[in-house]
Amino acid sequence: MKEAILIGGEKKPIDPTHTFDVLSKKDMKKWLCIYRTSNDKKTNNIIYKKAENFYNTLSEAFNEYKLNISEPNWIEMNEDDEVDEWINTVEDYMKKDKYSFIVFLLDDYDDIYKDLKVHSLCHNGYVSQVVKFNSLKKNAMSVCSKILLQINSKLSGASYMLKLGDDIKKRKLMIIGVDSSHIKGKRTGVAMVSTINTSFTNFYNKEIIIYESNKTQLQFCISGFIKEALAQYEDFNKKLPNGIIIYRQGASFQQKEFLKKEVNNIQKICDDNKILYYYILVNTKTTYKFFEKNQNNYDNPKGGLLVLDGVTNRKFFEFYIQPQKVTGGSATPSCFHVAYGNLNFPEAIPKLTFDLCHLYSNWQGAVRVPHVLKSTEKLSKMTAKYTLEELNDNLKIGQSYL
Repeated sequence: MKEAILIGGEKKPIDPTHTFDVLSKKDMKKWLCIYRTSNDKKTNNIIYKKAENFYNTLSEAFNEYKLNISEPNWIEMNEDDEVDEWINTVEDYMKKDKYSFIVFLLDDYDDIYKDLKVHSLCHNGYVSQVVKFNSLKKNAMSVCSKILLQINSKLSGASYMLKLGDDIKKRKLMIIGVDSSHIKGKRTGVAMVSTINTSFTNFYNKEIIIYESNKTQLQFCISGFIKEALAQYEDFNKKLPNGIIIYRQGASFQQKEFLKKEVNNIQKICDDNKILYYYILVNTKTTYKFFEKNQNNYDNPKGGLLVLDGVTNRKFFEFYIQPQKVTGGSATPSCFHVAYGNLNFPEAIPKLTFDLCHLYSNWQGAVRVPHVLKSTEKLSKMTAKYTLEELNDNLKIGQSYL
């Protein structure tokens, strides 16, 4: 299979791994850049030069992608300032003026990274980017280009979109990803991401942390999220979607029967709004391996492999996809099992699923699962590893957690 990526005003197919005209642009007009100084004058001059080089390279990247950037309001923290001083400084500046974005330049990801992310994503709800100086030592232009696209996505911009067929367009679909992670203290974090526009490039996000003793809440959290996401979709498009596709990771085919209460709650929300749906279980840890024969040797398949029969269970609607080309080790395809639903649109689901694997904002190229599911994985891991708290209400639109 071959995806069709559309970029820029001309909406023409283009290789997203090269410089392109960004589809939906968010300029950096008013932002803060914070870094730590040194008590040693010579070392401080080096740090100042690093910060200046970062801004110059980032500006060059913005020009390459035809985006506008203004010089930030620079903040220098003392060498011995603790994280509380960083946070208090941010809060003081945010009270005085409204900044769209904050960049933290750090020597390393120590404890301050975790605390800054908690403050940004959970407590105060502002968009931030943490950049390591060491990451700019080699290929600084390439690194800054990736940072640029990440910042654009965090500010609700979009790099590119899919060329959708008429059959998909008329369906007016909403795509949802669901993933979960274990958090210390016998808790489970359920991350959910939904598209809220017809091109699948704007997002509504939520993270719910549930104590493992409260199984009932787990059964209702996805249907509750869908209800909220539908309201966001209607507000954005002035109408509800005709169909919903839910990609569910973290639940195996063997657990299908235990998901019935969760699915019944989802179906009730869909029935109340007269919306059809598919509930698809996603497994990225399959035991199957597929190869292509190349003369006398075997190699990983080229990106775009789709398997619909032969190894699939004929009693169910399922398929295997390997969207990307794997150059190291043997490739493991992702399995998609359509477990429940009444959307009655089977002929288009494999191709749409493959196409959605090319829209993840944090990677130029294909990933193993649809972009909303990859985003939930990112949000879920960020919560489990660093923040341990739910996403701030101010950040439910966009992708601030990338």
